[in-house]
Parts: sequence; structure tokens; C-alpha cells
Amino acid sequence: MKKNLFILIITASALALGNAKAFAVAQIGIVNFKECVEKSKQGVQEKGSFEALKNQMMTTLEKSDKDIAELAAKLEDQDYMDGLSPVAEEELKMQFQQLSQEFSRYQNQYYQLLNQANYRMLQTLHTIVANAADQIRKDKNLIAVFNQDSFFAYDEYLDLTNDVISKMNAEFTEEPVAQVK
Repeated sequence: MKKNLFILIITASALALGNAKAFAVAQIGIVNFKECVEKSKQGVQEKGSFEALKNQMMTTLEKSDKDIAELAAKLEDQDYMDGLSPVAEEELKMQFQQLSQEFSRYQNQYYQLLNQANYRMLQTLHTIVANAADQIRKDKNLIAVFNQDSFFAYDEYLDLTNDVISKMNAEFTEEPVAQVK
């Protein structure tokens, strides 16, 4: 609320002076966070790590799903089931139930882990974008840099996205991608 009031007062003062556009150019900037994530080296690496984790988890889930499907096919095959002793049939049913429960548990854990990894990735990138935007703000003597999502419309000359991406890429140090086992 205070920031909005501050910007309103500055804009009103600039309008009173008749030089609002020049004042606004010299005072604020806009950054497209999504574009920073998609086009920066850090964003590409973070998204790659996330995708690798997701693919690894999906492979594990698919293997478990395949095992469950094979057991389900056996349970549905009446000829196969007729050939089993009652004890073996009960063991097969228990094994199916156990695998189904494990699959459900793994699936929930994987989704939680993916959500956490995605949140961590976005938080990390948000911090990096914010730091780069703050450095650009200081370099250009701006009073504020806003996320594009905060605006319905703005003039393109306020867009600092490419400057922020360049700053992020200049400060990027490539780290090896960690693998989850």
C-alpha cells in the first residue's frame, strides 16, 4: 500500500511538472520473470535438473505400475488362478495389495518431492532474478523494478528483462546436476 501511494505521489508530481513519461523512464523498470527463467543459463540449468528428477521418478513409477499390471493380469486369468493352491492364491492377492499400497505411497512421495523441488527452484530463481534486477536498478538509478505480472500494460522502453538476463548470465557459474538415486 505504501509503495502504491509513493508511486501515485511521484506520478502526480511528475504530471504536475508536465514530464511524466521522461520521469517514469528514469525511475522504474519492468522485468518478465518467466522470460528470465526460460532464457537465462541458470533458469535452463534449474529446469533441466527438475526435468531430470521428474523423468527419473516417472521411470520408477512406470516400473512399479508395470509390476502391478502383471500381477493384476495373473489375478484376472481364471485358468492361472485355478492352477494355484489356496495358499498361493492368497499370497498373490497379498502381494498385489502390498505392491498397490507401495505404488500409492511412492506416488504421493514423488509428487510431494516434485512440488518441493519446483518450489525450491522457483525460490532460487526468484532470488537470482531479484538480485540481478536490483543491480540493474542501481546501475540505472531507478527507484523500483517490478515484475511484469504486476502490470496490465506498460511501454516497452520500461522493459529491463534482457538486461536482467544478461546480468544473470554474466554471474552464472555452472554447477553439476545432482542426480537423485
